[in-house]
Amino acid sequence: MQSVRHALATSLGLPLVFVWLTGCAESPPSQEGAGRTEQVGVADDLLLASAKVALPPPGIGPADLPDPDSDGAQHVRQYCTACHALASPQSHSATDWPTVLRRMWLRIDRVPARFSVPVPTAAERVVMLRYLLDNALSVSRAELPSGPGRNVYTAMCGRCHELPDPRQHSRDDWPAVVIRMREHSVQMLGESPPQSEIQAVILYLERASRLGAT
Repeated sequence: MQSVRHALATSLGLPLVFVWLTGCAESPPSQEGAGRTEQVGVADDLLLASAKVALPPPGIGPADLPDPDSDGAQHVRQYCTACHALASPQSHSATDWPTVLRRMWLRIDRVPARFSVPVPTAAERVVMLRYLLDNALSVSRAELPSGPGRNVYTAMCGRCHELPDPRQHSRDDWPAVVIRMREHSVQMLGESPPQSEIQAVILYLERASRLGAT
């Protein structure tokens, strides 16, 4: 287990990982031989898988934040990066951000002071929430345009978040966005949609971004 903890701490660099792992006491040496070794291996795999699923996708740079010099952007940069990579405001829709922030704040409030993790004030939390809501993922509120790939798009992308408005990105931008989402799927879910589905979604969004919702 020590090797697993070292791998997590090295690759993630998160104070919260150390807090979480402090609850995992070292098991005393076992006298059961190979059977115990197999159990430890399974436990290691589960520990790594759990940590991987719980982490957000790779982050963005501070300059990529909307209105990066605003108070909201500065608070997000200061407090969110204390525990994980900087997330884009478009990682969640306006309906999801309040729940996400509440979950993060409950966690950060429980981190022991010895880890020196900065904790936002009530006023700063209001500023952060307003900033993230103002710059959240724009979702499709109307009927999506019909056409090849629509069903694949709704099934594949709707697994993790609300369906983005096809007009949120241009025809030229959608391929890179979809590929990035595929990488997130590999990291968070441990699986990648088939290439045929990826291509179908890209073609659909390229077309729908020009047509708009009808």
